[in-house]
Amino acid sequence: MDCRFPAWQVGAFPEVQQALEALNSQGAAAITADTALALRQKALTASLDTANWERQLASATLTERALLRSEAEPGARAFLAAVPGSGRCMEPAAFVAELRQRLHMPDAPADVWCPRCDGILDTHSHHAGLCAAGGERTLRHNALRDILASWAGRAGMQPEKEKPGLLLPQRPDDSSNSRRRPADIFLPSYLGTPAALDLAVTGPQRQGVVGEAAQKSLAAATAYADLKKAHLDTAQLCQAQGVRFLPLVAETTGAWEPEAGKLIAQVVCATAVREGANLAALHAELLQELCVAARSARARAALRRRAEVAEEGAPSAASAAATLLVAGS
Repeated sequence: MDCRFPAWQVGAFPEVQQALEALNSQGAAAITADTALALRQKALTASLDTANWERQLASATLTERALLRSEAEPGARAFLAAVPGSGRCMEPAAFVAELRQRLHMPDAPADVWCPRCDGILDTHSHHAGLCAAGGERTLRHNALRDILASWAGRAGMQPEKEKPGLLLPQRPDDSSNSRRRPADIFLPSYLGTPAALDLAVTGPQRQGVVGEAAQKSLAAATAYADLKKAHLDTAQLCQAQGVRFLPLVAETTGAWEPEAGKLIAQVVCATAVREGANLAALHAELLQELCVAARSARARAALRRRAEVAEEGAPSAASAAATLLVAGS
């Protein structure tokens, strides 16, 4: 900078005052010119982003806030950075459908009956991510399980899918426990203890948890993980057999419950050590694979239902893309 430039007078320049006024009109708290000039551009941008985020939450409905918080998690946006390749490819129609979902763009002008079940297919197709009919939930579950099992294998954890016989009968005539399989993936040793990993996917818009999910990120996934532990005393029974029961719960956006996130980080860390690869790059790659699998399943479920609704005489904004996707699958 020119040494003769009167830096101490910059704050008084009309252009600076005009820019400061615009900044303060958008920011969470008013600041002075001297404070603004002392901050880095990154800090000023972060302040604006925070203020815009808070305004968006304040103007959203309860369900919208729950979905916004879920969409803001790293796992939920990972598909946007995925370079098409092994395990990270999305059909164009599915990718567009998920972009619309993130932007909260409606797929139809009004709610309709889901053609696969007795539920309501809402205008934004959130129902499709949780619909029990059609088989998409099972396909999504198995896809996520296979991805994690593959990475656990790369990490040297010796995973075993759907391992039987983890729960012994509590008495000679009890056969119920022996038939149960609490482990979608069984690890002989995870942090020094055998672990049964149980995968599940839930939605932040679920009745009963949407209020908490609107206030706290990942509340829906955390609540469902607690439910999985308590169901039929699964966690307690596993502990009695010397096995740690660990629910791995994701939300329909691809965001993972904190404990699941820790396991994902451990798998990536072990993989990076074995393969001599970059830890951050591997972590991003795994999140991308998981996110693509989760969001592709939701998109396909939504588009198929929109195509079926269109065939019944109720056209929607997504029917054309849905027809193309179904024809190509």
